Amino acid sequence: MKGGARLRGAFRRLHRQAMARLSTRLGAEALRQPAMVFAPHPDDETLGCGGTLLRKRQVGAEVRLVFLTDGAASHPHPHPRAGLAALRAREALAAAEALGVSAEHVAWLGFPDGALAGHHAAAVSQVEALLERHRPEQLFVPSAWGEHADHAATCAIVYEALRRALRRATVLEYPVWRWRHWPTTSMTSSPRRRLAALSSGLAAGFGLRLLAEFRTSVPIRGLLGQKRAALARHASQLQRREGEPGGEPLGEVDGGEFLDCFFQDHEVYRRVEVEPGR
Repeated sequence: MKGGARLRGAFRRLHRQAMARLSTRLGAEALRQPAMVFAPHPDDETLGCGGTLLRKRQVGAEVRLVFLTDGAASHPHPHPRAGLAALRAREALAAAEALGVSAEHVAWLGFPDGALAGHHAAAVSQVEALLERHRPEQLFVPSAWGEHADHAATCAIVYEALRRALRRATVLEYPVWRWRHWPTTSMTSSPRRRLAALSSGLAAGFGLRLLAEFRTSVPIRGLLGQKRAALARHASQLQRREGEPGGEPLGEVDGGEFLDCFFQDHEVYRRVEVEPGR
């Protein structure tokens, strides 16, 4: 069993190293471009691209955050939805501050957590208005494949809004729950989870799809401490209060291996250049 765990760990390390070596680094000019970050839920911005945002702020780039849902479905009842939404908004503002983004550069669309796809048209209109008002050159969006439904919906909403706005932009898709496919986690949880992870890994070509698609990277080794500090502001997602039913803190998902995916030496992206009318 121990030998199997060591082998899985070695394979994961090789996979991550290959992703970094096969990717092209985001250049200095691109790091200075004004950016708008779209997060389905508070904490996705820090997990998916927190280190990159810190690096962009270091070189003076303007960064704006857009949260599409209220984040109020992260914990089961008996949490009052309004109270949880307010808590997550406070945490998001604190995390934004830790990432170097001021409250004036944070927008809230407020759609219901877990049901974003049902508000597609309204969300597209609001995102299009933000693109027209601020004209970012670079957009960070969650990857759609292998993700939570709100992440896939966010990706579709932003691309449609971009097409309607007839804007040219570089889109950088970041993975979140997509990391939860073999080999990036070792399938050490329940038998059902192991079977699901193995099935998804087979469908993805055992991580080859990640290697093939996520070919842009940003080195963040020197910023990992700051990224951890920003994530710590999302305390409701990292801690289970005593007596709280259900829910799984991020640090406990897959025995901690899932959270570890976000604290490697590089953040990786699928880069898409969008031209007006295409």
